[in-house]
Amino acid sequence: MIRKVVDRDSAHLWMRENLRFSRYDISFMENVARFISDNRSLTVKQNGLWEKIVHKYRKQIFAESNGAFDEEYILSKQWINPVVEFDPSYAPLLWIDADIIKLRFPFNKETVKDLRTLLQDAGHDYGLMVSSENHEYVHWDKNERVWRGTAYPTLIRDLYYFSKLHEFAVDKSVQDIVDSIHGDEFNWCPFAELHNDGYMVSNLSPGLLKALPPNKLTLEVARDLVGMDITLSDAFQSRIAHEYGYNLGRIACTRELTITASEVKVVKEWINNTDNNLVIIHKVSNDNIIWDQPAQPDTLVPEKSFSIADLRLTGKGLGDYYVFSSDGDNYTLDNGVDCVVYMPGTAFNYEALAHIAKKVITVVEDETSTTNN
Repeated sequence: MIRKVVDRDSAHLWMRENLRFSRYDISFMENVARFISDNRSLTVKQNGLWEKIVHKYRKQIFAESNGAFDEEYILSKQWINPVVEFDPSYAPLLWIDADIIKLRFPFNKETVKDLRTLLQDAGHDYGLMVSSENHEYVHWDKNERVWRGTAYPTLIRDLYYFSKLHEFAVDKSVQDIVDSIHGDEFNWCPFAELHNDGYMVSNLSPGLLKALPPNKLTLEVARDLVGMDITLSDAFQSRIAHEYGYNLGRIACTRELTITASEVKVVKEWINNTDNNLVIIHKVSNDNIIWDQPAQPDTLVPEKSFSIADLRLTGKGLGDYYVFSSDGDNYTLDNGVDCVVYMPGTAFNYEALAHIAKKVITVVEDETSTTNN
């Protein structure tokens, strides 16, 4: 039985059911069928290719229809949805919409394969969004007809390169982030930049991504980012200084800081205004800090004076330190030290402590004060 051909849509469906296409044409014919099913228009170029295929298989059309219709008959019909010169909703494009990165492009088996390979190589790390509790994995959204996922830096980077490779357009919402990243685009350094009410960090390995602190602009977040050797943008540092004051902002945004003995009160302000599980202060430095009553920081419990050698770190002739730990006698260095304060010239293994500390504060005499950024 010959299906009645009343328009190009029905003619296309008849052709799919009755004609034998080469493997080079069948994919395109299937794509057009999906367009018809989704009630979407073809572009001028797609329609032109379809007409060439009709002409290419004209003998089969005449034979399979028993002469009921031929090439000219089918080409005289119109699509239910008129052909469009340009379909802006389907042009290849990479953009960001409300913290969601989206990618669209006309279906191409090889391009889709390349994209899936890119996503599979990254595993599920693209679903680990630290800047939002409502993250989503990268997936195909059949309703919106786009690939979408939570926009965090490594995904932005990879999809940016992917789009450039396949000559897709890149929206300003993505390009602005790419342009803000310091260094060569093929060798991005970890860099924290303001993003809405939080921050975004570029060029993260999966392991570093998982270790990022919450997406908030706080003293602790700035401390942890700097402790991970992530560079903070000028805007990021300015926002912290504006919110918490110059002194606290300076400490928060610098991993190794040198202050004078007369500024040692800043250390107390820092410790009292940040959450710390473990603080180690050289005994001489601690004696110069006038604590409020009770005598020690609110959240920290003074434990004991000890030699670093007791913790089996290398070195000879090590000095004594006070340990302030929220875990009491159960403190451990396994997770690092939140802050270490020392005075130069003392005999202790500075390298061992500095290596595991998020914050290193050196107290010097006033005339030798310098800041190491």
